[in-house]
Amino acid sequence: MRTFVILVVLAAAGFGGWKWYTGRQASANHEAVANAPAKETAPQANPGFGSPAQPDAPLPPELKAEYDRAEALWAQLAKDGSPAVTVKAPLLDQLYSKVLQGIYNKSEHKELEQRLVADRLTPLGNELFFSRTRYPEDETGIMVMHEAQPGESPDRIAKKYGMCVELLNRLRGMTNLTDASLHAGDRLKVVAVREHGGYLLHVDKSDFYLDCYIAGLLIRRYPISHGAKETPTPVGKTHLVDRVLDPTWTDPHTHEVYQPGDARNILGGVWMSFSPDGIGQSGLGIHGYTGADAKMQAMVSNGCVRLDTPQAKELYQTLAHPDRCPTAVEIVE
Repeated sequence: MRTFVILVVLAAAGFGGWKWYTGRQASANHEAVANAPAKETAPQANPGFGSPAQPDAPLPPELKAEYDRAEALWAQLAKDGSPAVTVKAPLLDQLYSKVLQGIYNKSEHKELEQRLVADRLTPLGNELFFSRTRYPEDETGIMVMHEAQPGESPDRIAKKYGMCVELLNRLRGMTNLTDASLHAGDRLKVVAVREHGGYLLHVDKSDFYLDCYIAGLLIRRYPISHGAKETPTPVGKTHLVDRVLDPTWTDPHTHEVYQPGDARNILGGVWMSFSPDGIGQSGLGIHGYTGADAKMQAMVSNGCVRLDTPQAKELYQTLAHPDRCPTAVEIVE
């Protein structure tokens, strides 16, 4: 009996000692956690201006310099609102556009390309070319303020800068893009297109898109369809030779000509034709589509580049006639 009592006492003492020790350890661990420096958290992207477009592979040095400069400027401007409405917006579009053109058809930069367009260049293009927002102190010299003189018309002013009147009126915020009303002294937002290289259309067949640039600035990316396997769209560098609203259409199979307004005229009311120089084929161009088998991002045409009809009209209202200012076209696989 005495031995049993001793064993009980020893067991109780051991349990009490274990509780005391584990209590001290828990207290020490709690104190260590409480006094530890707080972990640094990654800065959160401002959801209003897109997440950071981090390169998914090393960029060439010259592109990296442009990219880093643009991202630093974007981050600085985003603290106070949208970078697209600041005086630095044309410069940002210029820097990002140079990077974008430098990584075309680079599989290792595909994700960066897509994010640059979505998170940076689309909001910039929307504000620069689809709004009345003005940039009177643009250091690139691309966005200019023009004061209307007595006797000037919107079309005359547009011609001076290499623009179509529809683009000028869009920048004025006019509902009627062919509006000819103007008062002497009116200050207009214009784009010095001719002075800064004209227009460029980059057509990517594999990814089914067309990028439109004005004076080196990306304004918008459009989804497209192009030539079927039996009638492929050729690759190469060419230029526009015409820009027509409400064109006739000649069926390439029957050679029958359909007039504007005819339901069988499938061009969607817009035709922008390519020169055969550089692509070795005539009769091709860009148009909308009103046929029964309309498909986007597919190989379905007779060799032309198709846009959704409203977007084809928007593109028409962006580009000047080639006699006024050139539009270069590059088509890649």
